[in-house]
Amino acid sequence: MSNVIRFLESMGSDPSLARLSPAGYATAVAALELDDAQRQALQDRDAVTLNALLGGQPKMYCAQFPGREDQPAKREEQPEEEPQDDEESETPSSKKKH
Repeated sequence: MSNVIRFLESMGSDPSLARLSPAGYATAVAALELDDAQRQALQDRDAVTLNALLGGQPKMYCAQFPGREDQPAKREEQPEEEPQDDEESETPSSKKKH
């Protein structure tokens, strides 16, 4: 896991880190082993740039389409049994003689 992700995770899970002063935040970011672009994005609190540097998706969407209540739920259709030929279904004793 990258140091940036670990830092952001710790910021979200520890309330005391979330309330750091600007100087305390700058000190915490400076202590991380990051490249200059990542460090600058964290310092600027630039989520868009940081997301791009980490290879994240620019936007993510989620949509749900609820079913209509006035329509009955579809049932799985049972496969119909194939009709059997009359001659095959008759037993030898039940065959008519002509």
